[in-house]
Amino acid sequence: MLPLVIVAIGLSALLAKWAPGRGHGPSPRLRWKEGAATAGLRFDHRQGGAQGPSALGGAVVVFDFDQDERPDLYFVNGAPWPWEENLEKRVGRTGALFRNSGQGRFTDCTAQAGLKVELQGMAAAAGDFDNDGRPDLMVTGLGSHHLFRNLGQGRFEDVSEAMGLRTDDPSWGAGVVWIDCDGDGWLDLVVVNHVRWSGEVGLEAALATTRNGPSYGAPVGFVSAFPTVYRNLSGARFVVLADSAGLRDIDPETRRPVKFPLGVTPVDANGDARLDLMITYQDRGPSLFLNRGGRFERQTAGRERLQEGTSAGLASASGLAFATSPTDSRSRHILALAAQALPLRGDEGIELTSRLAGAVADFDFDGREEWVSAGSVAANQLKSTEVRGGERAPPHLLWWEGARSGAMPLIDSQGARWMSTLAARGVAAADVDGDGDVDLVLAQNEGSPALLINELRGDAPWLRIRLVATRSHPDAGGARVEVHTPRRILSRTVAPAMSFLAQSESTLTFGLGEDARVRKLVIHWPSGRRQEVTSVTLNRSLVITEP
Repeated sequence: MLPLVIVAIGLSALLAKWAPGRGHGPSPRLRWKEGAATAGLRFDHRQGGAQGPSALGGAVVVFDFDQDERPDLYFVNGAPWPWEENLEKRVGRTGALFRNSGQGRFTDCTAQAGLKVELQGMAAAAGDFDNDGRPDLMVTGLGSHHLFRNLGQGRFEDVSEAMGLRTDDPSWGAGVVWIDCDGDGWLDLVVVNHVRWSGEVGLEAALATTRNGPSYGAPVGFVSAFPTVYRNLSGARFVVLADSAGLRDIDPETRRPVKFPLGVTPVDANGDARLDLMITYQDRGPSLFLNRGGRFERQTAGRERLQEGTSAGLASASGLAFATSPTDSRSRHILALAAQALPLRGDEGIELTSRLAGAVADFDFDGREEWVSAGSVAANQLKSTEVRGGERAPPHLLWWEGARSGAMPLIDSQGARWMSTLAARGVAAADVDGDGDVDLVLAQNEGSPALLINELRGDAPWLRIRLVATRSHPDAGGARVEVHTPRRILSRTVAPAMSFLAQSESTLTFGLGEDARVRKLVIHWPSGRRQEVTSVTLNRSLVITEP
């Protein structure tokens, strides 16, 4: 417990310094309306297997697959085990792709898109790996991963084998992210493996061994595993990088890979315009791996000053130490991501851990980022697929106020506290209805998704920015955007907006609070080029291309 006590004390001191004036919580104008049914999001997640680890599933990806400037949604589904014969096995279940037809209305286009593929899915991530201007889709699962190339015209093609991805991998793929690890302009792929099993024994025997406990002479059911890094060979093929490209987190007691990694989040922790990786685990704090130009190095306390732009913030029981700055809103973003992975409690008794279900954004346009937490998970889901009552909870909005954490249930459009309890897994943030503010999509395990429409009242100014790079990968991962107002400078890093089992929209949303004018925008591109944009009109979305 000592590391956690040290972390709690450190976070309290840092946060007291970071946000001394915030004692009022989020804006009282913030309201939400549930709109999944009217929006056309008719999808029902099923675990599939009647045994094993699939109770963690329930993922959602926000990406504009048809390039019409409206965020579309993909939901990952489970499937029955191959050895089971039941009604669900005969019916078959697949993930679902929903096209945003405008104003937050969605149309199921899974079959037309060629994505009606049955798999025991876990997580997914979107990224343009072949640099054709269209986002592709990677789905991880138990025993197989699927890479779908976006062909345009609303169609996808499964190119997993052709691109060199294993389709018979004896592992449970959890988190996944697309980043340009080596800066060559092509997106590489990082897959976090929750566990592995023996290929000779098979998954069915591994599940039985884990459920019943090992006996003399019986094989071990599941073992821990390192992540897998696939290097992109100019869009033609992927190759597995030896030694996991340095992403090796070893337990000092067992000398084996740290158990039960769940998610991977890209952040620029040291301000060098290269995206680093934060890996979160089911039963311990996160680990940060710094990008050293294609290889990663696990960060340990005191070795390097970490920053997010001009400063940074992260603390964890694994020995990381971040500092934070009240002037850098991107520090709050990384701090919130870290807080979701820490088993700490706020003064009001709200647990700040959300290894499952979390999204970070400025939901009330006050210039400070909040985050939404909407679920929990049992300590060991390998032995049970049951979603228990304790894992269902209403979504909460959390924020820092001085040295204390604040939390409250979301408030619905009639002013009442949000009382729906959800077995939430992936939580994604995006402006689904095109009105400028940030809405929420919550994927459930064994349930239907929830769509929470942000009905923010009032006229708080905002700005949405999407970057297109020309001297690096077009997604501009690692670029830093500064919004200069007469009062302050807000800054954010462009990165895939990943949390456990969710990818949010990549567009940066800046709430300006009481600032009614933007003096200039400053973009620091990954290529090293610096660009200034003046005469900025508020309450609009901008697309800025690298000169």
